Amino acid sequence: MIAPLVGVVLALASLVLGLSVNDDVPALDRDLHLAAVGLGPGFTHAAAVVSFVLSPGLATIALLSLLMRALLAKDVFLLRCAVLLAACWSTLLARHGYQRVRPIEFPKWSYPSGHVTAVTSVAFTGVVLCAWLARRHLKRAVALACAAVALTAASRVVLEMHWFTDTVGAVLGVVGVGLVVARALRLTPVGVGSNREQS
Repeated sequence: MIAPLVGVVLALASLVLGLSVNDDVPALDRDLHLAAVGLGPGFTHAAAVVSFVLSPGLATIALLSLLMRALLAKDVFLLRCAVLLAACWSTLLARHGYQRVRPIEFPKWSYPSGHVTAVTSVAFTGVVLCAWLARRHLKRAVALACAAVALTAASRVVLEMHWFTDTVGAVLGVVGVGLVVARALRLTPVGVGSNREQS
């Protein structure tokens, strides 16, 4: 019962953060934006590569793969994981409510970050899958997931596509909704009493 409560708190934190930064850019955002601008072209090129690889396209491929595998194998577990990924990714729709302007001129709203929302959704679902199917690798999966999310967030700030708080709000929203939905889909506590767990 703790996980969904934590999820609600995190989702509310994302909501509060979004409302608090919507009309005024915090000093932290301005300072990190200026620091990112001064990093130089080397960091910008590296950030562009990261942003290309870790993108909403990754979430699209992951979601379609889960759905196809679930349908072909008639696997309800994988179908539930696909629903989890879709629910996490759908938190991006909140940007139409906040309508926060980006650091640079761009036709899409800024909060929450689309790239970070997509990658965090894949990372969260991947950790859940690993906990059920390969629990012995769970720590590595969590570390890899955190690294992917952090790299994606940093790349979006360096490319001036997002404020830092856009990335934080994305992570809070995805993990918050993910915890609640995972509980509703009976994906937590992961691996308990499941014949899918491998020793």
